[in-house]
Amino acid sequence: MCLYLIQFELDLEMRKCTLLNYAIEKYNSENNFTINMESLNIEPSNLIRPGDIAIFHESTNKARASKFIGAKIINVLKNEVTVKPFNSEVARILRDKEKRFKINFQSRHWPLRCCHYALMIISECNWREIIYPQLKTNCTDMEFDIKWINTNIKKNERQKQAVMKILNNTARPAPYIIFGPPGTGKTATLVETICQIVRQYPTKNILVCALSNAAADEITKRLIKYIPINMISRMYAPSREWLSVDKEIRPCANFVDDTTIFLSKEVLLLKKIIISTLSSSIRLVDVNFRKNHFSYIIIDEASQATEPDMLIPLAAINQAEDEGIRFQAQIVIAGDPYQLGPVIRCRRIEHLLGRSMLERLMNDCDPYKMQNGKYNPNYITKLIENYRSHENLLCVSNKLFYNNELKFRGKADTQMALNWSQLPNKQFPMIFQEVLGTEQRCKSQSVYNTAEVLSVLVYVVILMSTEFKKRALTQKDIGIITPFTRQQLHIKHYLAAMNLKDITVGTVETFQGQERNVIILSTARSRIFKHDSDEEHIGFLSNPKRFNVALTRAKALTIIIGNPNILCKDEHWKLLWDYCKEHNGYVPFKRLPLKKNSNVVKLINNLQAYSRNDLLGVMRLKGWRYGVFVGGFVGFFGLCCYAAMIRPMLNPEPYKRIRERAFSDRPS
Repeated sequence: MCLYLIQFELDLEMRKCTLLNYAIEKYNSENNFTINMESLNIEPSNLIRPGDIAIFHESTNKARASKFIGAKIINVLKNEVTVKPFNSEVARILRDKEKRFKINFQSRHWPLRCCHYALMIISECNWREIIYPQLKTNCTDMEFDIKWINTNIKKNERQKQAVMKILNNTARPAPYIIFGPPGTGKTATLVETICQIVRQYPTKNILVCALSNAAADEITKRLIKYIPINMISRMYAPSREWLSVDKEIRPCANFVDDTTIFLSKEVLLLKKIIISTLSSSIRLVDVNFRKNHFSYIIIDEASQATEPDMLIPLAAINQAEDEGIRFQAQIVIAGDPYQLGPVIRCRRIEHLLGRSMLERLMNDCDPYKMQNGKYNPNYITKLIENYRSHENLLCVSNKLFYNNELKFRGKADTQMALNWSQLPNKQFPMIFQEVLGTEQRCKSQSVYNTAEVLSVLVYVVILMSTEFKKRALTQKDIGIITPFTRQQLHIKHYLAAMNLKDITVGTVETFQGQERNVIILSTARSRIFKHDSDEEHIGFLSNPKRFNVALTRAKALTIIIGNPNILCKDEHWKLLWDYCKEHNGYVPFKRLPLKKNSNVVKLINNLQAYSRNDLLGVMRLKGWRYGVFVGGFVGFFGLCCYAAMIRPMLNPEPYKRIRERAFSDRPS
């Protein structure tokens, strides 16, 4: 029932992607057509997936509706959706630039259908010992002659412990958990484990799954450095394009002549390691392997997957036919329960499906609970040595979420921002920049804060002209995180105007699993909310997991931009604020490093949505005369340009082609 509710909510969301009176202007010789979704101000990749359907209805003045044209979505990249018509003969209609179309999108709900299948299989199985494990005492450890492939693991006792316990199947049939806080080498541990299984048990087969293609690709790229490529099969879904596959991975990918194929059973039996996403693993049902063909099932990103997602690979390779044959594989799940969990579109069931299997096992099942301050190593290993970040950047998260157990083994690049001229404390690579702006809401109810947009641009300009330890920063070194989609779109718009399109701007969800040398965090919040009980909170930002992910993405420098008077209503943000003040990392609003000759000042006149409070903030920064000048100019500019700028924003389609012609030959 939960899965059907998610499907219903997704269908409602997909309706928001409908385009009206749209002219297709971009296509290629292979009849692939590109639809630009930028005018909708949404991230299409959050809703639309390769394999979904696009339906084109020609816009005409006739009362009778025209026949529709169906197309398959083959790629979604940022704001562009690429489709291929089912019937190549109708492609000529879509190529006609004089025609306009209404475009609807329909989801095939493939991941949900895979979950339904897994639940059907589970209903026929007795998997209680997997899903609700009980503590057992008869675990024996064998000694292995280990030649460690990753020399860093040889020095890390926790990583070595995890590998040895998995080789000994100490938890089987219960899952073994690798609890990996940020930057502690979780993926490196999984790769080392797979390599040692291949070395110690040459006849055993391994299925490796992850929630995302990016995580599955990362494991594949690391494995092919140590394991013969003919032993590995990277299994992609039919919707995957050949050109989007990393060149290192292509030799082991399931492609022939740039087209995905499903390898035969005879070929797959020769592969010791099969790697796929959780939903793509459902394709193994058709292979009909013998029971317990896979001795190990390893699942990465387990803390981000729903429980039905986690059951897909188990159901796919162990269909319930012979009740006498028990599930023999050692399941290994890796993740961090203190980072973002599964994304559930239906809020009414978030309390049911919003908690991952990994988090449930650690909270509810005795074998995984901490006893006397320690975990049972036969069931779970917590990694504690951080290799990613400067110690100061993770101090608050270490205290709040990881019991102060993290130890820091960062390399020289984690020290690169020290002694930067903008740091109030030259040995503390964190800035809490106070900004007293005003949050506003667009029609979709998403939040933006213009004063914080300006502040982000100020720091970006300074960083792009900065050298850390004689190393110039590039756009790829900087990541900008904001919890709100509208704030993200505003920042991206102005960065593009400054020709800084390679700086990644995203929500907290976008950055989970990623890292950057420098992270700028724009909170955008300037309001306090109250429940019926009069308890004050800061809404969306109160989520401790979202707070933790945002705070643990930086390697060398973190810049937090926000209003501490508001943020400190939450205990986590208050602890961060106090920590920054204690180490002299706080910069008052009046000391925002805004220079008269900065490129950012030139953009002030183009910020069309300044609120009164934001203008007062600029007055405080630059003096009241400057503020009055900017305020008067913006007011005059807005009045004179209403017809040319605001009306087109409210109804963009009639002006779209005029605007494109006017600016097509001009520099950005």
